[in-house]
Amino acid sequence: MIDFSKIEAYLFDLGGVIVDISPQAAIDAFKKLGLTDIHENITQSHHGGLFKQYELGMISSDEFVTAVQEQLPRPVEPNQIHDAWNEMLVDLPDARVSLLQRLKATKPVYLLSNTNAIHRQMFIGMARGYDNMEALFTEVFYSYKMHLSKPDMKSFEYVIEKTGVNPCRTLFLDDSEINLETAEQLGFQTALVSAENGVVEVFNEL
Repeated sequence: MIDFSKIEAYLFDLGGVIVDISPQAAIDAFKKLGLTDIHENITQSHHGGLFKQYELGMISSDEFVTAVQEQLPRPVEPNQIHDAWNEMLVDLPDARVSLLQRLKATKPVYLLSNTNAIHRQMFIGMARGYDNMEALFTEVFYSYKMHLSKPDMKSFEYVIEKTGVNPCRTLFLDDSEINLETAEQLGFQTALVSAENGVVEVFNEL
């Protein structure tokens, strides 16, 4: 059981924790465009190949779009690729916005997400009442800007270095057990979020 009297900061994952996601929706949308092997590149927690390069900021959004276009059997507009990719982002419920507001009122709240520039343009507008949902956090850390992604331990060490948080007094919440395991090796307190037990319910239980 987490001893909240010892927690000094919170570190959240984004997809599957704060924002509901559907990798299958993106897979289906890309398949409609003609990208048939997309399921091999997209999973719930991690991406591979071209998508991994994009997630790590090794290529720009324009380069990502061009690379996808080159794999398609027929020409499509860049906005069609953006729309297909953004099908992954489903919803940001008001209850999670309220949770983050309450937490940030008392302690620093950080975000550590494996994400990319196209998705960021989409999800920053998903919190009701906010022009930019990043205002819900003390500071945000994105894989495409850090050039590091979870579960690489260096991504957590980057956050520690930039924020000065004490891992032993920081609660990290993620929907990926492998990410939690890496964080635990550095001393973080952790909690698993799942589709059946969302982040609000996890806090209620804790």
